[in-house]
Amino acid sequence: MNARTVHMALRGSSAALAVLAAVQVLLAGSFLSGHYPVLQWHMITGFTMVVLALVQLVLVFLPGRRERGASVLRHGIAVPFALALQGVLGVFRILELHVPIGVLMAVGLTQMATELWRTPLPARTAKAGAPAEKVGATA
Repeated sequence: MNARTVHMALRGSSAALAVLAAVQVLLAGSFLSGHYPVLQWHMITGFTMVVLALVQLVLVFLPGRRERGASVLRHGIAVPFALALQGVLGVFRILELHVPIGVLMAVGLTQMATELWRTPLPARTAKAGAPAEKVGATA
């Protein structure tokens, strides 16, 4: 994988995590309003987020990490652990911590996605066997 492909995968995974975080907020609000069957969907979405965050954890260590901000590495490492903590708090119904941490995570995941989408993609590399473009050449 080259740095450009890794960065695009990070963009995709961060956007998916931000969307899933928004879904989690909606599901939690529905549950707290008395619609108890959505609690199962809230749990399934949370597990999905943990798996996606673990994929992202691997991605932050692949090529191109020097072109990305240090905060992307920090977030990439912290998010899977924070989501796992959220899962434990949710399973044990410690809502006084689970709810506010969930809101902070939704905001943080959105900020991480925004940062990754604002960071320019690394330059494309020439394919093997393709002639290299000359700088300053005219057509």
